[in-house]
Amino acid sequence: MNQLVRSTTITFFYKLLLSIIIFSIIPSNVLAHNQKDLIMITDIHPGMKGIGKTVFSGIRIEEFEVEVIDIIHGSGITYPYILVKLSGDRIDNNGGISAGMSGSPVYFEGKLAGAISHSWEMSQHNLCLVTPIHIILTLFEYIDQEKQSIDYNSLIESKVITCSVDDNLKKGLQNLTSSYKLNNSHVFGNKPSIDFYNIKSPLIISCFSRRASAYIKNSFNEYGVAVTSVQNLAEYQDMEKELDISNGIQKIEPGSAIGVQLSLGDVSVMGIGTATYCQDNYVLAFGHPFLHQGAVSYLFSAVYIYHSFPNIVMPFKIGSPYLLLGEVIQDRSAGVLAKINKFPNIVPCKIMVHDLDRNIKEQSGAKVVPQKEMVQGIAPALLIQSIDNVLDRIGQGTAITKFGFRCKNNEEILNYDNIYFNENDIAVEVSNDLSTLLDLLYYNFYEEIDLNEISIDVTIKEQNQSALIKEVKLNTKEYYLGENIEPQIIIAPYRLSEEQKQVSIRIPDSASVGDAVLIVKGGLSKEQITEKTITQGEQDYLLDGWAGIKAYLEEKEKNNQIIVELILFNESEKLGQIDRDETRHNQKDLRATLDTDFVVEGYHEIFLNIKSRDKPETE
Repeated sequence: MNQLVRSTTITFFYKLLLSIIIFSIIPSNVLAHNQKDLIMITDIHPGMKGIGKTVFSGIRIEEFEVEVIDIIHGSGITYPYILVKLSGDRIDNNGGISAGMSGSPVYFEGKLAGAISHSWEMSQHNLCLVTPIHIILTLFEYIDQEKQSIDYNSLIESKVITCSVDDNLKKGLQNLTSSYKLNNSHVFGNKPSIDFYNIKSPLIISCFSRRASAYIKNSFNEYGVAVTSVQNLAEYQDMEKELDISNGIQKIEPGSAIGVQLSLGDVSVMGIGTATYCQDNYVLAFGHPFLHQGAVSYLFSAVYIYHSFPNIVMPFKIGSPYLLLGEVIQDRSAGVLAKINKFPNIVPCKIMVHDLDRNIKEQSGAKVVPQKEMVQGIAPALLIQSIDNVLDRIGQGTAITKFGFRCKNNEEILNYDNIYFNENDIAVEVSNDLSTLLDLLYYNFYEEIDLNEISIDVTIKEQNQSALIKEVKLNTKEYYLGENIEPQIIIAPYRLSEEQKQVSIRIPDSASVGDAVLIVKGGLSKEQITEKTITQGEQDYLLDGWAGIKAYLEEKEKNNQIIVELILFNESEKLGQIDRDETRHNQKDLRATLDTDFVVEGYHEIFLNIKSRDKPETE
């Protein structure tokens, strides 16, 4: 919800109260060693001029001019923001503030005041809010989780700051800029307002195809980041400048361009921002959340900036990582906190795709950060792209897949294979099954499962390799205990000759006599008993951890199988689905499967009467 704030004159009492609050929440180690390098917001006033630092091109940190317009605060937020105007040749030439400048440090009187964090969109892109450094420093408290006593997420608004405009502020804006638009739909005390938004850190996705990019954008849409797809960063690169680039940087400094990487390898997903503050082996950046995921494990890199592109909403920077520095460990409202020389346990995703029609085989892969949301967003997109690249087409296909998942907890490998057919888009069909498997693993109710490797092998041909169960034949519908039921199953493969299959199920001597039903179905068909459908999807997440999931997948019906099952009914089983399910669970010996070369559909039920030779029929 937008927080309504207003411009005010900061009184002596307000300054005193604010100073007490600020000193009470600044981490003691920071306060003791660096207070002389920081400027309190109570010492900042309208008209004050200072500088900001950022990288506009390459890796060189450059300065730009900053002028304070006002200090704004209000109901619903604890801390005020500094409303400033940016200027200078670099700012003017780039079209104003660029996405990627989030975290750019701002200094007054040579002391650090805070980080650029929110911008006024659809303006001249030179007005923005600065998050006070004392708010950003609260991220250090998360290093020692046991000392958390304040909910810092409530201290600042993470998305939109709505600033009411009184006459003094309106006059100041008119003197500073000739083009601005007030929001008359949000009023506070019958005054118009301005909406300031997070300077969205551009999420650069590179080397993804059009379809894979669309998948990534959809996956990350909920995080409110601006996803920018770049097919090939090489067109922006000046290799002569980059060959010796690592020798030109000794350490990350305030103003350095930094990247938060979610994947690297054949495809890259990275957010670009700016370092705000450095202390020991830690770096604070952004001044607002990246994906707002709390305790995280992202890759942290130094970034080379190629260019800043103009945009009607906001210009944005394009760059690529050139030096891996460490790990982002916190992603909070106040910004991100990274630790240098500490690296996350990434998840390698290895994919092999073989096109049988063209006899082409290619391997691809990426290393993804361990958060389940990131793996679920990136791995299926990479799979779609890998299949598209090898097939060089989008459309029909039959795919044989082998999935392998290695568990970090016990280093065991879970293998699962299946066969799929889709007449419209085989790549998406296979990718959907990967998503289902990841859901099953990551959202298990009983055990937290961390993966440290994913391997996928896909063999595809364009041929429609599906079949339909056309008919099921039995010699009789009455059987005695101890006899074998041997149905003849006629399947009709697509545009091929019909085939006949046969299985045998023995009726146990101890089975109950009475009504029964023989079910014959394809692996792709839903389970039914008469008019009722049995759905197990809701129960899948209640499997007993890694071992339960492994056993479930080993027994899970495959799309290329014909499943034959005998269900014995008694009076109690006819009363409810629960009793029927329990009986089915204990009747593995009354079930048989046949593997075929086809994706099999079709469902048949034949009602039977089971008798005992030892017991006469009752009238």
